[in-house]
Amino acid sequence: MNTIETRLDRNQATQCLSCGREGKAVKTTTLHSLIKADRQDRIMDSKYLFCGSQGCEVVYFTKDGSHAFYKEDLSVRVGIKESSPPRPICYCFNHSVEEIFDEIQRTGKSTVIDDIKSRIKRDGCSCEVKNPQGSCCLGTVKHFVNEALPQFGKEADETVAGTGHKNCCRP
Repeated sequence: MNTIETRLDRNQATQCLSCGREGKAVKTTTLHSLIKADRQDRIMDSKYLFCGSQGCEVVYFTKDGSHAFYKEDLSVRVGIKESSPPRPICYCFNHSVEEIFDEIQRTGKSTVIDDIKSRIKRDGCSCEVKNPQGSCCLGTVKHFVNEALPQFGKEADETVAGTGHKNCCRP
């Protein structure tokens, strides 16, 4: 196999076969926590990736492309893949995309990031088993805060862009 074919195979192994978006590695712990009970036996001993593409029904797929789980296979809504409410965004503390937009519309700012950070310090979090992405939600929350601000006549908040932990589960 030549170098181009090797690169192509490696890229395909990390891209969703349905939409082509690059997947993000996720632990099987996350799948075992969020896949519906009657579908648990379909979880294979394989490396899984998360597809975050909004228009794609695939949530998890194997690196070898042999298996996938779809939105309907999960016990929770995958907020970043949805276009209609409710769109959960913080699964540990029950924040939604709609909450962020509503608060910014009413007050010109969002307190969701500060709330998440303070509750993590006080209570800890369980992103690995509650968030379909299997990781900290703060990056996604920041994205939606900065998306909402200009829609209501506000500039993206530089302090928002620089906040958060690389992994909120270990502050």
